[in-house]
Amino acid sequence: MSVRDLHPLKGEREFRWRGAQPTRVEALSDMVFAFALTLLVVSSAPPASFADLTALLWGPPGFAAAFAMLLMIWNMHYIFFRRYALEDGWMTTLNAGLLFLILFFVYPLKYLATMLSAFVRSLVEGAPQAPLSIFEAQSSLIVLSVAYGAVFVMFLALYNHALKKADQLDLTDRERQLTRFACWQNWVHAGVGFGVALGAWIIPLPWSPFAGFLYFFIGPLILIGGFVFLPAAKRPRTPGM
Repeated sequence: MSVRDLHPLKGEREFRWRGAQPTRVEALSDMVFAFALTLLVVSSAPPASFADLTALLWGPPGFAAAFAMLLMIWNMHYIFFRRYALEDGWMTTLNAGLLFLILFFVYPLKYLATMLSAFVRSLVEGAPQAPLSIFEAQSSLIVLSVAYGAVFVMFLALYNHALKKADQLDLTDRERQLTRFACWQNWVHAGVGFGVALGAWIIPLPWSPFAGFLYFFIGPLILIGGFVFLPAAKRPRTPGM
C-alpha cells in the first residue's frame, strides 16, 4: 500500500512517495534545519536599550528572505526523502555533507539578511545608505554564492544516486523523467550560484556585485528544462521552483 493510499492528501500526482515514517537521518536533518533557522534570529545578547530593541524590530525584511531560502532547501530535502526513502551508506554520507554545508551557508546568509534589513530601514527613514562597502558586498556575494552552489551540488549528487537506484526503487518512466528534471534543477541552482561567484570575482569593482542579478536566470532555465525533461502536456510543480 502506498503512502497516498494511507494519506490521500499527501504525496504528488505523478510520483509515488516511498517514504512513510521519518528515519533517524531525517530527524537529525530536521534538527539541523531548525538550528539553522534559529541562528537567523538569535543574537549574541538580548537588547540592552530601547534603541537596541528598535534595531532588532527592523530585522524581519532580511529574515523573511533568508527564511524563505532555507525553507525552500528544507522542502527539497523533505520531498527527496519522501520520494525515494533511500537509507544506504552513500545517501547517509551525502546527506551529512549537505547538512554541514547548510550550517556553513547560514552565516553568510544571516549577514546579508542583516545588511538587507539595514538598507530597508535607511530607505524608510528617508536617508538611503549602503550598509556595506563595494568590496564587502563583492566578498559577501562570493562567499554566499559558493555556499549556495555547493548545497545544490549535494542535492544533485543525491538525485543522481536515486537515479542510479531507479530499478531497485521500481521507478516508473514518469518518475524517472521527474528525477532527471530534479537533477536539471539542481544543475541550474549550482551552476548559477558558482557563476555568480565567478562573475563577482572577475568583474572589476565597482560593478562586480551586479553579478548577483544572474540569479534571475534560475527560473527561466528551469522552465526550459521542463520542456526538455517533461515532454508531457502537464508539468507538475516541483520542489525548488
